[in-house]
Amino acid sequence: MSASEVVGVTARLAWVELDGRPQLVREPEIRFDRATGTILSIRPNASRPNASLEDAPAPGQGLTPLHDLGPALLLPGMVNAHSHAFQRAIRGATHRRAATDPSSFWTWRAAMYEAANALDPDAVYAQTRACFAEMLGRGITCVGEFHYLHHGPDGRPYADPNELSRQVIRAAEDVGLRLSLLEVYYARSGPGSDGPQPEQRRFCDGSTDAYLARVDALRELAASVAWLELGVAPHSVRAVRADELARLAAYANEHRLPIHAHVSEQPVENQQCRDEHGRAPLELFADAGCLARERAFTAVHAIHVEAPELELLRAQQVCACPTTEADLGDGVVPAARWREHGATLALGSDSNAVIDLVQEARLLEMHARLRDQARLRLRDDAGQVAPVLLAAATTGGAQALARPELGRLAVGSPFDALALDLGHPMLDGVAEDRVVDALFLAGTAEPISQVWVGGKRRI
Repeated sequence: MSASEVVGVTARLAWVELDGRPQLVREPEIRFDRATGTILSIRPNASRPNASLEDAPAPGQGLTPLHDLGPALLLPGMVNAHSHAFQRAIRGATHRRAATDPSSFWTWRAAMYEAANALDPDAVYAQTRACFAEMLGRGITCVGEFHYLHHGPDGRPYADPNELSRQVIRAAEDVGLRLSLLEVYYARSGPGSDGPQPEQRRFCDGSTDAYLARVDALRELAASVAWLELGVAPHSVRAVRADELARLAAYANEHRLPIHAHVSEQPVENQQCRDEHGRAPLELFADAGCLARERAFTAVHAIHVEAPELELLRAQQVCACPTTEADLGDGVVPAARWREHGATLALGSDSNAVIDLVQEARLLEMHARLRDQARLRLRDDAGQVAPVLLAAATTGGAQALARPELGRLAVGSPFDALALDLGHPMLDGVAEDRVVDALFLAGTAEPISQVWVGGKRRI
């Protein structure tokens, strides 16, 4: 490969993977393929003089052009494992209480349904594009979009049954964001019901056959689009029957697709599941085959769980969405206990009232402190919390989306990265060996100055 086909990047600090171990290094030289964005080599503490792309030697001189980001911290692009992009439309609209409003998850849901049913395809694209653009600016380079707006408000499919899914894909492409489209199956309003409520009709395909036909078409599309992947998403035990769960699991297992579902977000969900099936939601998912493959199932929320359920998600994922869970009064994800039982933590922006995985990560730890009335709850074997939070925002989400090449600056992975300005007031004066701690335990995504996806600068 000639020097003209290779680009190099350096910065004051970077969180890179060397010999399989994530670590903070000083002044690395990261070389990647200009065409594909794939990282070719990482050399820590590079001693050669830095040269900008504009001032780089001619390729014939044999030196790789080097782009110096200066006083910056380079981190892997973050992976958002759970999003409902259209819900950004009700940001700020659910925080005033009427005299008769019980102010619960369920009243919030009614407002969300109203917004969902007001969106035509153009509006779905516009809301999703705005949401994805905000994500990119916050250092998110891949999103798992838990997508359940499928048809018209009356439930009738568009001429293309995947019209709204294609609008989400178009939005991601226009923004320059990697997308894992988690196609949601939704069948009923709850246990004992024959189907959806009127406001839920556009979520429903009518049968697993119709749903899987749509997923087949989307898989065919994704096979030719490098930045697009698919996943199967039974919405919840509330919205999906047991026999349908089993069929969706069998399909996902056959095609090696990740499975995502809302799990135990509300206590009433657990009680309804026990009344209908005689077991807890996670036990129902396990019986249906959703947990048959390691690292294939992601339980979103998984808040109201009992001790026997904790072992079920060993070698699986739990996606916490702390800002949304706090906003809705859901409760606190028992993150420390999930880690103790071998689950991998991921993060999501969920309702997108807040889009900032740095804040999600910090709240994950802070909620654990409040729950346990003790500090440093999500620490690693070295007693550090920040690396655990960074992993949840990067490699944890990548694992949840079955995209293990993402969320890391490592040879063979794409150069998806974000740069944080070390001169920003939030980080100015922080010792270099404490800067990741300061960011994830006392900061936000505000200092992000550049974002790269596949070797291309997007911000």
